[in-house]
Amino acid sequence: MQRVAVTLKTGSGLFPNSFTKSCPLARIAFGVMGDAMGHITFSSIVASLLPGHEFLFLGGDRVKLISGLGYNTVEIPMLSTYYSNNRVDIKSTVLNAGRILFRKKAVLQHVEGVMKDFSPDIVFSNYEYFTPLVAKRLGIRCVSVDNQHSLTRCDWPVNPGGLISRMLLVAPMELLYSNADSYIITSFFDLRPRDPEKVAVVPSVLRPVVENYNSRVGDHVVVYQTSPTFIPLLETLKKMSRPFRIYGFGARPAEKNLEFKANSTEDFLEDLSSCHYAIVNGGHNVISESLYYGKPVLCFPIHLAYEQYLNAFMVRYLGYGDYSTSRNPGPVLFSEFETKLDFFRSRVSSGTFLGNGLLAEKLESLIASSPSHKPS
Repeated sequence: MQRVAVTLKTGSGLFPNSFTKSCPLARIAFGVMGDAMGHITFSSIVASLLPGHEFLFLGGDRVKLISGLGYNTVEIPMLSTYYSNNRVDIKSTVLNAGRILFRKKAVLQHVEGVMKDFSPDIVFSNYEYFTPLVAKRLGIRCVSVDNQHSLTRCDWPVNPGGLISRMLLVAPMELLYSNADSYIITSFFDLRPRDPEKVAVVPSVLRPVVENYNSRVGDHVVVYQTSPTFIPLLETLKKMSRPFRIYGFGARPAEKNLEFKANSTEDFLEDLSSCHYAIVNGGHNVISESLYYGKPVLCFPIHLAYEQYLNAFMVRYLGYGDYSTSRNPGPVLFSEFETKLDFFRSRVSSGTFLGNGLLAEKLESLIASSPSHKPS
């Protein structure tokens, strides 16, 4: 088996102190929550930071998009989140979860068969339900890599409120998505892990291609929406003079000052790096990329999606932008936001938003020390 030299500079416990060792390349099974592009993008970034290792991605819905990057994928049922009018559709989400959990035994058997055939040395999970459970069955180390567990595994600098939404997220997260052996959490702001032996926090992890685009300030505004259901937002933007380049609604004919664009990494990063500011929901990935380019962010977190509310709250708290929970925002909200753009840009310029190298080091250390990983 081919070997690569890896220098590790991480903490204690599962994240050992600095050392350099020869790390045999490994097989990695990667469970992905595939109901949003953020999860797909993040997981493919993680794989790109670990060249030479062999990956098998397991997940639902959009996980097949990763096959276009040259990775093997297996589709499995997924506990999807459904949306309506920029709000989590609780009924549809719960009904879907019930249907899948009713078949839990059969799905676990299927995933276990896939994993045995692949014979992974370690399992990664990006907010996916089944792969950590199968990893426990097979005695394979499982590492959770995401932003969501910042809520349950870290101390927050301030209480963001939203008790009901918080409970709706924390309860299923602890029940369904917290079966890993260790956690690496990405964040665009500082957080303190509650258990440093098992939890590490790194700055935001971005697509390496973001570094190919130089930031500049244009006149247009980029709009990125997780779900194409926030129609009142579009109606308000039509009343404004500034041009808006909109992602998340698919390519379709322009409407007045609104240009609708298909999903395209190149187009999106070109538009984002050169925009005046960004309008997003509350997804961690798109907020982090916006901040990397020095762009102020105006968030409309999806209602009852508490992780999005947390991110939006911290954008305001840190002075990186602002957020609104209005489901029918008026033009005044945007004009008031624009009066503060210079302040927001000065605050963003003081942050650190790229943790790719540190994440790669921590994951290599866990791969090298995994009990299932047998050097040859």
